[in-house]
Amino acid sequence: MKRKLPLIGVRRWSDIHPTIHRQIVVHMIDRWALQDTVEVEEKILKIANERYRGWRATLSSTYKAYKTDAARLANVPEDLQREEWEWLIEFFGTDAKFQEISQKNSDNRKKLKTKHIVGSKSYSQLSFEKRNLETGEEPDCIALWELAHMKNGTWANQDSQAVYDKACEEIRNKENETQGPISSEQRSNIFQTAYKDTLKCKSSQPRGYGYMAKPPSGSERIRSQLEDQARAQAETQKVNSVLTNRVTELQDQLLAERESTQERINLERAERENLEEKLKEERVEREKLLEEERAERDRLLEEERRSRMKFERNMMSKFAQLSEQMGTKQTQANQTPKKTTSKENSNPNLQNTLLKTASPTGL
Repeated sequence: MKRKLPLIGVRRWSDIHPTIHRQIVVHMIDRWALQDTVEVEEKILKIANERYRGWRATLSSTYKAYKTDAARLANVPEDLQREEWEWLIEFFGTDAKFQEISQKNSDNRKKLKTKHIVGSKSYSQLSFEKRNLETGEEPDCIALWELAHMKNGTWANQDSQAVYDKACEEIRNKENETQGPISSEQRSNIFQTAYKDTLKCKSSQPRGYGYMAKPPSGSERIRSQLEDQARAQAETQKVNSVLTNRVTELQDQLLAERESTQERINLERAERENLEEKLKEERVEREKLLEEERAERDRLLEEERRSRMKFERNMMSKFAQLSEQMGTKQTQANQTPKKTTSKENSNPNLQNTLLKTASPTGL
C-alpha cells in the first residue's frame, strides 16, 4: 500500500488525489474479499489515513535520529526512493507548520498518563480486526480500550485500569437507573466523562479511539440527541405498554375477585337468611310449645282448683249434714233416758261413720 501513496509534494492526507484513495480501497477489497460498500470504503480509508500518518511519523523519527542532512542522505529508508527521502528531509527541516505540529505532538505525548500496548497498529485497525465477522459490528469504546491497554490480563498502567473501572462503574449505575441496557452512544459519552474525570483532562478531543478521532459535529450531536430521545421514547412507550397491560390484568383480577366476593357474599346472605328462617320457625315452634304447656298447666290448675272447690263444697255439705244429724241426735238424746243415750254413744258404727265422713277419701 505504501508504494501507492505519494510522498513528494504531500503535506497531509487530504493532499492525495481521490483516485489514489479509490485504488487503495479496491486493492484492500480484492485482497481481503470484502464487500464494496460505503461503510467498508470509509473504514479502509480511515485505516489507510492512520497508517499513512504513522508511516510519516516513522520517517520523521528516522530524520531526527541523525544530526546532519549528510548523515540522513547516507541512510535512505529501504521503502523509499532517494528523491522521496531528499524531499522529506527538506520538508522535515524547513516546513514551519510541520515543525510546530511535530513539537506540539511531542509535548502532548509526554503528558499522556495512559499507555496502549498495540504498538504502531491504529485503533481503527484494531477495532476492525476485532469486529464480529457475522454482523460486522466492531467493539464499543469500553471494549476497545480494554483491547488496547490490557495484555494477558495485565493493564499497561494503573491510569488505564482506573479509566476502565470508572467507566464500567458509571455504566452499571446508569443501567440500574434505567433498568435496562443503554445505547452505544450513551456508553461512549459515559466513557469520555470517566476518562476526563479520572485523568483531569480538559480537552474536547474524544478519547479511546486513537489520535484520528474527532469530536462530533453539531449535526452529529443533534442526530445523536434525536436518536437518544427516540430511543428513550420507545423505551418509555414499552414501559407504558407493560404497565398498561399490568393495570389491565390487575383490573381483570380485581373484577374477578369482586365478582367472587359478591358471589360469596350472596351465598353467605342466603345461608344467613335460611338460618334466620330456621331460627324463626324454631322460635315459633318453641313459643307454640310453651303456649301449649302454659295452657295445659292452666287447665290442670283450673281442674285442681275446681276439684278443690268441689271437695270443699262436699265437705261443707257433709259437715252441714253431719252437724244436722248430730243436732237431731242431740235432741233425741235429750228426750230419751240417759241409759239409752249411753248405749248410742258407745256404738262403734256411729264413730266409724263420723271418721269416714271427715276424710277426703270418703267423697
